Amino acid sequence: MKRTRTIFSMIVMTLLLMISVSVGAALPQDGVYEKKDETGKVVAKMYVLSLSGKGVAGPGQLTMESAGGAPYIALEAYDGNGNVTETLATTYIWKTHTAGAGETGLRLTGENLRNSQEMGKKFTPERFSASFGEQVGFQFLDEGEAHVYRCGPALDGTYTRYDDFTGWYPLSMFLYAYESSYNMKSFYDQSLSPNTYTCTNVESTPYFGDYYHLMVSNPAKQDMWEVIAEKRMHIVMECHQHDYHFLFVKDDYHGDPSWVGLTWSTFTGSAMTYTNALYLHRHLTVHEPDMLADPETYIRMTDFYCGEGENATTTNVMAVLQKKNNELVKLGQASISDRGGEIRLHKMMGRASIKGDGVRIRQAPNTNCAILGEKDNGYPLTVLGYVQQTGEKYMAFTWAKVRLDDGTEGYVSGQFIQGIEAY
Repeated sequence: MKRTRTIFSMIVMTLLLMISVSVGAALPQDGVYEKKDETGKVVAKMYVLSLSGKGVAGPGQLTMESAGGAPYIALEAYDGNGNVTETLATTYIWKTHTAGAGETGLRLTGENLRNSQEMGKKFTPERFSASFGEQVGFQFLDEGEAHVYRCGPALDGTYTRYDDFTGWYPLSMFLYAYESSYNMKSFYDQSLSPNTYTCTNVESTPYFGDYYHLMVSNPAKQDMWEVIAEKRMHIVMECHQHDYHFLFVKDDYHGDPSWVGLTWSTFTGSAMTYTNALYLHRHLTVHEPDMLADPETYIRMTDFYCGEGENATTTNVMAVLQKKNNELVKLGQASISDRGGEIRLHKMMGRASIKGDGVRIRQAPNTNCAILGEKDNGYPLTVLGYVQQTGEKYMAFTWAKVRLDDGTEGYVSGQFIQGIEAY
């Protein structure tokens, strides 16, 4: 009996040891790793980043959150002068307890790489996929050390982690994170037209602070849009036809306003609406986080005013919106002035109450539908936002979508709501 217990204990200890080794070895550490030549010169770098946070790419589509904690990996090789000669980005997929692969990814080499480093030049990342017969490999045997293979002579080798990195994550990592969220099908089907990008800024351009800003086009779709990302991948925003969607917001993003000073100093008279969208998002993150609780919340530019003369003030008007079950819900509206970055926010959601007696709660936003009940002055409820009246052709959000404390949802004409700002 004693021998049986001893054998059982040994088996348990062995299994626990195997699990602990496996777990330790199977978790690539976030950070930056260097590959050096025999003289100690850095010839390549590897960037590892696990993106965690809220993000949405649309109904049924992938988010920019790292799947299952699988980190993104980007590699860069350098020439003797420190210039990038090639770059690659992928997602780490576990294969064994010490090794994994990048089964889809993209590369920037040659002319595409050169164009990606200049303003106004178009480039198209080269895609690779295991379905095309190509994947890259990684091994993490020792803490702080990584082995790279099947990436090419300049990138293959041993990398060692260091902790002094304060710069930008590579453009390739941003591109892959975006592509793998919005264009994943292209990594499995070479017949699909890839996206083409154009950098509209370089690091030293004050208008953009610490943000990447790219124009995206797809000739097959005959469409063009914008993508903006903070240099450390804390936030990624897409702009399409004046709608600003926040694809990814990292958990530790606090809307650092350091870039704002540079932007506002030269803003007067220009129409940098995406900067205003980022600025408004920062304001909501800090002061009205409930308005961003749903990752599908987005911002739309609805108007723009530009004064004349030396002291003219430029103002953007932006609506905070959600689309639920094909219904457009307005959560608020803000005007943003370039004079000191002043924001005036009119919130159209939150706790409120009925104004008047015998106010009808409707099943739909019109007066020709079923009545769910009647409530008197001061009755408490939650306003989920404002919507258009059924059949309304113009963007007039006059009906409050409400939720009663018993869970019933309905609609009340906005004139009978009090306690929140609305117009």
